[in-house]
Amino acid sequence: MLTLPDFIPPTTAGLLPCVGQATLFDTPDTLDQAQAICHTCPARTACDTWATEQQEWGTWAGRTDDQRGTPHTELPDTPTLPAEPGPDCGTEAQRRRHIAYQETCEVCDVARAERVRARRIRDLDAQHALPAAGSRWGYRLHALLGIPSCPPCRAAHSQEVTQVKRRTSVLAA
Repeated sequence: MLTLPDFIPPTTAGLLPCVGQATLFDTPDTLDQAQAICHTCPARTACDTWATEQQEWGTWAGRTDDQRGTPHTELPDTPTLPAEPGPDCGTEAQRRRHIAYQETCEVCDVARAERVRARRIRDLDAQHALPAAGSRWGYRLHALLGIPSCPPCRAAHSQEVTQVKRRTSVLAA
């Protein structure tokens, strides 16, 4: 159920075009419809101000939470639902769609983890192909992949740590 913001008196709430259509303002698929309704609303300015101040999620005054700059440090108050795997599950596009609908999909999550791991392995191979045969980033990639670091990457990491210690000791003196 939609709770009306304080700036909307209950006596005029029925006159606003958005009343009774809360689901249009919560999903990306109905953004165009929501924006069209907001465009005709007499409370649009007050609604935009309120949504920005309250850091509301969804479409308010024809603007999305991203357009208003709402921080995404926490999820909105709607529950995360498990999704039924579909024919496109496992793709990045479908994973993003699940996220937009606040769904969890194990198939998409596993496929993403595999893509990230493959990219990290390619990046590590590229680091090993460098003239120094290793780097501090290579050391980090070893750790992210859960594999022991090679001697050149360990040496690059140790060299960086030594330099940082020297800089901090000079600053402390």
